[in-house]
Amino acid sequence: MKDAQRRKGTGYRGKLAKTGNSLGLRFDKALFRTHPEFSGEVRAHVIAPGRMLVVAEPAAKSPRREDDPVIEAFLSFLAADMAKSPQQIKPLDPGLADRIQALVGHLPANPHEDLGDERLV
Repeated sequence: MKDAQRRKGTGYRGKLAKTGNSLGLRFDKALFRTHPEFSGEVRAHVIAPGRMLVVAEPAAKSPRREDDPVIEAFLSFLAADMAKSPQQIKPLDPGLADRIQALVGHLPANPHEDLGDERLV
């Protein structure tokens, strides 16, 4: 029954475990057999009270551009505000989405366009 539930995507059970002088999260061995990408480095993001997103880090990190401190500050503010008041998060109003589409829907957009490294100072 447990294996059938895991295949349906109901998740894996885990709990807090002491490892040396640190604390860690211990999960069922089945998680790592089914998803070996989580056997290496991982990064955890708290996305809401009682909710955490765990992301497998790529084996060989490609060089990153320097982070934009203004964007970083805004995203940190946004994340803290969302965690503090999740009840304030509401879906986009369909009427507003229609207005946006009417205003800019005809403009060409390329999501892969290189916008360059220049920043306003």
